[in-house]
Amino acid sequence: MNVSQPGLSRSIALLEREVGAKVLERGRQGAQLNAMGTALIFHAEALEAILERAREDTLLRSLGLEGSVKLGVTPITAAGIVPRALEILVKAAPKIHVSVTEGLDSEIAEMLRRGHVDLVVSRIGGGSGYQELAEEELFRSDWGLITRPDHPIARRASVRLSDLRDVRWVLPAGGSAFRQQMERVFASSNLGWPTQSINTNSILAIKAIVMSTDCVSLMARELVGVEVAARRLCIIALKGVENQRPVGVMWRRNETLSPVAARVLEILRRISKDELAVRKRVELPKKGGRSVV
Repeated sequence: MNVSQPGLSRSIALLEREVGAKVLERGRQGAQLNAMGTALIFHAEALEAILERAREDTLLRSLGLEGSVKLGVTPITAAGIVPRALEILVKAAPKIHVSVTEGLDSEIAEMLRRGHVDLVVSRIGGGSGYQELAEEELFRSDWGLITRPDHPIARRASVRLSDLRDVRWVLPAGGSAFRQQMERVFASSNLGWPTQSINTNSILAIKAIVMSTDCVSLMARELVGVEVAARRLCIIALKGVENQRPVGVMWRRNETLSPVAARVLEILRRISKDELAVRKRVELPKKGGRSVV
């Protein structure tokens, strides 16, 4: 970085005088960041993200756009509520730049903390421990068993996991929040993790395999609405299984949302309120014991 060691040492000494505490611990293995130094790096990265965002917004406005918003999403929200919210947003304000990043719950929560996204729409209530993040529930998602339409199980109105000991499963690969939640579902039903299974980290692959084989899987209704409507998949109610964690929106607690981000938040709230009202009024129609949404 073209910085001499004496120059770097002087900069570190100046920083420690300004902070009033040491940021490095020096030993035989060299200098290592201590807790104070780690905290300062977090805030420095957040400041860099803010400055980069300011440069982006300035450029976008010079090109005639009104502003921008960056969203973090998970598969369950990328397939459902977020596209509907963006449809409303771009119709009302077409000169807005939107960026959407998909990731695991923990990944996008960390991106939010560090200022790389404005809002995160994902499952909430998992005990992330990030006090600087505020969260608000939008809706609750429930599990369903998905099968191809002509599967022998497909005509049932509901099933229990204990009825499915002999089926072959398609399941999420390890390491994801989706996998962790599904493991809890099987454990709460006093069933071990299925050994007859295909494992993949792709939700798209899970759906495609279920469509073309006798395999089954568990999935949130929001993730298969399009396929159910097109009669490519069936979703069957599960008895004796607790709901998934609520889905909601998160933002940085002590920062004011940009006008565009605030508009997105209000749209998300409105969509969720409307959907809840519809769910209370209308029961899902059934055809041959299958939800046809």
